[in-house]
Amino acid sequence: MKGLARILLILLSAGCGSKEQLPPYAQEQEIKKPTPLTEAILTRNGIAFSKDGSTLLTSNQIDKTFDNDRHYASIFKSEYKNGAWSEPQELAFELNIDAYHPVLSTDNRFLLFNSRSHLDSGNASIKHNIWIAERKGSEWSTPAMVEGVNSDAYDSYPTIAKNNNLYFNSDRAGGLGGMDIYLSKYQDGKYQEPENIRILNSSDEENDLVVDGEERFLIFNRYFHSTQGLDLFISFKRNNGWTTPRLLDNINTSDGWELTPTLSPDGKYFFYELNGIIMQIDLAYLIYPEEMEGFGKRESSND
Repeated sequence: MKGLARILLILLSAGCGSKEQLPPYAQEQEIKKPTPLTEAILTRNGIAFSKDGSTLLTSNQIDKTFDNDRHYASIFKSEYKNGAWSEPQELAFELNIDAYHPVLSTDNRFLLFNSRSHLDSGNASIKHNIWIAERKGSEWSTPAMVEGVNSDAYDSYPTIAKNNNLYFNSDRAGGLGGMDIYLSKYQDGKYQEPENIRILNSSDEENDLVVDGEERFLIFNRYFHSTQGLDLFISFKRNNGWTTPRLLDNINTSDGWELTPTLSPDGKYFFYELNGIIMQIDLAYLIYPEEMEGFGKRESSND
C-alpha cells in the first residue's frame, strides 16, 4: 500500500503542474510520530540516501570474520523501483575490508564509512577508523583512511556538512569521557586538527551523530553507563558555538536504542534505526519554533 500511495502522490503532483520528482521517502501526510520507512530492509548502523533519494545505503554483518573471529560488516545498496525497495546488494570495493555506517557527502561525490580493518592487513581487526572513497562514474575509488582525522584511538561515525567540515566521535586523549564529539574543519583542501566540542560531551559516551548540511543543528545519541540506556539529543548552532544538548524526548524509548541518526537529502525528514528497522519522522516535529524560526512544529517547550 505504501508503494501505491507514493505512485498516486507522484501522479497527483504531476497533475498540479509540478515538474519535480518526489523522493521515494516522501509521504502523503505529515509524520508526527516515528513510523517504519520499510519493513523489508534491516540495517545495523547504516542509513544513507542518494541525493535524489532513489538509492539507500545500509550496513549489516556478513559471514567473513577477522583473525579474532569477529564478523566483518559490509555496506549494502538498495534501489527504489516500481514502488518498492530492491533487495539489498553488497557494495563491492577494490579492497576487501570491513565497512559500515555509510555516509554520503551532500553532492554524493564522497562516501565515508567506519572500518576496523588494518591498512596493510584487512583481516587484522583494529580500533575503528574513518575511511573515504570517491565516486568514479557508477563505481567507487579504492577506499583510503581520511587524512588528518584518524588517530591511534577509536575514530568513527563521521557526518559531513556542505562545506566538508567533518564531525565524528573519538575516545582520544583530552576528552571528557569515553567517546566524545569532535570537529575537523576543512580548509585549504585538507582537514585540520580535530577540536573537541566540549559542550556536546559528557562523562558518558557520545556516539552516532548527524549534522545539518548548513551546520544549523546536530543530532547525536548518548550511552549512559549508569543505566546502560541510550537516547538521542539535539544541539543548535548559536554565534559560532553550540547550545546545551536537549533530549529528543518525543522519540526516545525506554526499551530500545535509537541508533544511526540521519537526515533526508531534502532536509525534511529525520531517520534513525530502532531494533534494525529504519524509522522516519518529519524533522519539524522534533524542533520547537523558537529553536528554528519558521520551521519547528513542536507546540511548546512544556509538552
